[in-house]
Amino acid sequence: MKHSEEYTPGYTQNASNFMAQRSANNHAAFLMPHLQKSSRLLDCGCGPGSISCDFASVLTSGHVIGIDRESSQIELARNRAVSRNLTNITFNIGSIYELPFSDSSFDVVFAHAIFEHLASPNAALSEVFRVLVPGGIAAIRSPDWGGFLVSPDVPGLEAAIDSYAKIQVANGGDVFVGRKLPGLLRSAGFDLLRFSATYDCCQSPQLIAEYLALKLPDAEANTLRLWSQQPDAVFAQAWCEILGTKTV
Repeated sequence: MKHSEEYTPGYTQNASNFMAQRSANNHAAFLMPHLQKSSRLLDCGCGPGSISCDFASVLTSGHVIGIDRESSQIELARNRAVSRNLTNITFNIGSIYELPFSDSSFDVVFAHAIFEHLASPNAALSEVFRVLVPGGIAAIRSPDWGGFLVSPDVPGLEAAIDSYAKIQVANGGDVFVGRKLPGLLRSAGFDLLRFSATYDCCQSPQLIAEYLALKLPDAEANTLRLWSQQPDAVFAQAWCEILGTKTV
């Protein structure tokens, strides 16, 4: 089955660098206490592999598999694993809609910053449910565009951010999916363990500004770049996190 969507950030060097800054300690903290050293973990939409490799360093007697539909990201991820001398991790091209694994293959399935881009989240969760062992954990984290802290205000800044959100929606995504995660997981058959929301504070205004600007018309892109040069520029985004267990 084909799903009509487009990954809005794309795979530019800027986007890859932005994703590569993410770590398990910062972006998977809600999951870390629930991991066992022997866990078999699948990371869906692994990108350049920074979080996946952190998982592998913790799951010393387990194994991590990262999948991404973009070959350039898989290459980056494999190179990262080699540079960190990790032998309990593999990366492959794959889609969350058609996971190339048997039923009950994993103890944990992790998906970070992917559900906000999916046109068919229910179909994706059906696959996540299928490949988990009974009692296994689904750990999902996605932003919700209903919670932004951006300062200082410059003329046109709010409109520029709103324009990016509209592009993502037009591409098949849902910028408010974060708040919908409990309902989505429950509908997919999961028992809910915990829902939480946190803020991610971007430490490089220039990096996030360029990340957004590359998808916008020149005038709005320049507004974001102007804002990012302000000495007190702040960009913080709300992220929603959920843990669900596969009903036995």
